[in-house]
Amino acid sequence: MEIKKRECRKFADPELRMNRNHGLLHATKVKYIVRTAVKNIGGKRLLVLYIYQREQAAEGNFRPVWTMFQSRNEYITLFRREDGSTCWSRAAFCNLERDYDFGRHCAFYTAGDEERVTRFCKKHAIGFNSLYCLQNGIMEKRRREQNQKKEKKILERMKLVPALPRNIRKMIDHEIMPHYLFYTYNRKRKNMEGFCSACNREVQVDGARHNRDGVCPVCRAKITFKSRGKRGMIIDRRTLQVFQRISENEIIVRFLKIYYQFGEERHPYKSVYENARTFLHWDGGETSEERYYYRYGGRESLTPWKPGTRPVFSQWRYSFEADQTGFLYERNLDKVLKGSPWQYSQLKEFYLADQEPLYAISYLAQYERYPMLEYLVKLRLHRLAGEVVYSNHYYGSPDCGFNPNGKNLKEVFGFDKSYIPLLQRVNPGIGQLKLIKTLIHSNVEVNEELLCWCGDCGIGRTENILVPLKHMTPYKLMKYVNEQYAKFCKKSPYQRGRYYKMEDVLTEYRDYLCMSEGLELDLKNSFVLFPADLKKAHDKVNDISDKEQALLYDRQIQKQFEEMNQQYHFVKYGFAVLLPHTAKEILEEGQNLHHCVGSYVKKVVKRESTILFVRKAGEQGKSLCTVEIHNGELVQARCYKNEPPSPAIQRFLDIWEKKVLHAPALTAVA
Repeated sequence: MEIKKRECRKFADPELRMNRNHGLLHATKVKYIVRTAVKNIGGKRLLVLYIYQREQAAEGNFRPVWTMFQSRNEYITLFRREDGSTCWSRAAFCNLERDYDFGRHCAFYTAGDEERVTRFCKKHAIGFNSLYCLQNGIMEKRRREQNQKKEKKILERMKLVPALPRNIRKMIDHEIMPHYLFYTYNRKRKNMEGFCSACNREVQVDGARHNRDGVCPVCRAKITFKSRGKRGMIIDRRTLQVFQRISENEIIVRFLKIYYQFGEERHPYKSVYENARTFLHWDGGETSEERYYYRYGGRESLTPWKPGTRPVFSQWRYSFEADQTGFLYERNLDKVLKGSPWQYSQLKEFYLADQEPLYAISYLAQYERYPMLEYLVKLRLHRLAGEVVYSNHYYGSPDCGFNPNGKNLKEVFGFDKSYIPLLQRVNPGIGQLKLIKTLIHSNVEVNEELLCWCGDCGIGRTENILVPLKHMTPYKLMKYVNEQYAKFCKKSPYQRGRYYKMEDVLTEYRDYLCMSEGLELDLKNSFVLFPADLKKAHDKVNDISDKEQALLYDRQIQKQFEEMNQQYHFVKYGFAVLLPHTAKEILEEGQNLHHCVGSYVKKVVKRESTILFVRKAGEQGKSLCTVEIHNGELVQARCYKNEPPSPAIQRFLDIWEKKVLHAPALTAVA
């Protein structure tokens, strides 16, 4: 039976008086004075606590600040504001004021008030402590009831989940978990006795090596050799994602955790359990996710499933239980995704391309954002599709070279469909796609072996390939860079110095070649072109005086002027595009226009960027506007104090970009 608020208001202020000479009214450590009464209100026996402010009571104001009505299973408080208005609160006595020691600042007016509270609460405590015990029990009951309401909703939600596919255990054993061939090493015998965990048979093996991959001679399954004398305890763990249809507009993704422990060869310990679920719901054009995780323990709960994502100790520390990246049960995907927004997402084909762990929900989310992902998978451009799904590229930027929002292949890739067979053979990533476009635009022969090598090694910077190809064939470039990288792969990561990946070697080599050109070294000499120690050769070329370095920069910039002046020079509408002759001209351009183009000298020398000047045709010696070109695209144009170009200059740049920078158009090579 609930407390009736309307009836309680009649007992909110009993107009009690206090003795002005009572010691409590003058005790500075006491902030509130509590008086009590037990009354029958609305047919219910209630304990009433009147809480007065001591300072007001000392001045003769005997109106309670709070009046709390307490029953055996309920409590409620009427709060009186300064303007005389009132409001109800369900806060406990200790939380009436935002003070950690609120109870210590309160005191009963008489010993009878304290005894009345103790008798009513019937707890093994006295005074305020007995009230705290009673209210804590009521709060715990409220919390339990609220949780049960939420858990009942979760129970109803989980009733829709169907049983797992019947063949899932067999699929886990044969396709997900690794297999081993345990053998007893005997150096006197060629054929050693062994046991295969894939087919559970005794086999004879020849030439087995511990931890080497191989094939079972009986069942032909892929296995890893394990010597019984060395193997110790083997523990494997995997994650499996299972898609199932719940209703016409809802799909559930279930995450299974798999543990296999090989203590005994013939009877390993196996554990498969579900630890997370995600509901994917769509209504019209909107989709939503609803996540749950399995809570271990919690016997008082109606269900072990909790809403949200699994809490972890630290987001910087790996947690297998919270990790949802794993293998995919693909056998029912066509049926499950039919009629959903992801019916044509090609998730199954994308996974089967390499059958590596993935987070399938991320793929579906990216498919909604980039529908062209479907055609990338259909064209078997899986590496490009993977970078769209998992990488953080800003697509559509001039430096990206790839537009997945395009409506056709020309808009997506930047060239026509005649290059699709080449892309399918190379299977490029975004970095290699930019390289292909640059090679085509520069009328350089596209070497498939080189592009495949770039893809396998993760090489994406176009200038690192174009600069060396001026002096050597693709085969010689790959051979030399592989040799240099192999020298440092043998060393530990702390001894490799600057070379952590293949791209680092290429960057250093490109830098070395550009500096060697500026020093006018004989790059036709193989001793100069292919130094035995690239690191020492690079440092030697780079270790020159400031005066010599300025001369080196000027030579390199002058060489670029001779190569590109005819390509970029353009005059129209009274404006002209010019190339700098020396590093000094670039520095002076930055000084005249008050911007930072002077810091681009090294980029120009290394051919990472190209700097152009826009001048008036009749005043070509006066700075007007500076333009940066990167990967064949106009990146930025800046005038005085980094101001954007005026409408007249912008119109001129638009014509120049269309007729000069992007000409000739990209067409297929027969």
